[in-house]
Amino acid sequence: MNKFDVFIADTFLNRFLGYMFRKTPHHQAILIKPCNSIHTFFMNFDIDVLFINKDMEVIKKINSLSKRKIIMPVQGAVAVMEAEGGAFKKIEIGEKMDIIIN
Repeated sequence: MNKFDVFIADTFLNRFLGYMFRKTPHHQAILIKPCNSIHTFFMNFDIDVLFINKDMEVIKKINSLSKRKIIMPVQGAVAVMEAEGGAFKKIEIGEKMDIIIN
């Protein structure tokens, strides 16, 4: 099982900022909700991206998305998880994500 220390971005400001303007990630992973599309403007490193449905299943995966890209809305996605490029290499489409909030 893959484990990540996940920051929950569920306010407007946290969803808006994400990893923007950072030289390196300030969180191991960010769960952005609600969310079904992203961009990588103002980002300085590649990210892995998981689009997640209401059942917490990965429905789309993008490896090492580079800066200045737009990913249009993904049908069925209610949340997006982002991490530094390469972090999600072992996660597959259809895999169910378990988010444990401490």
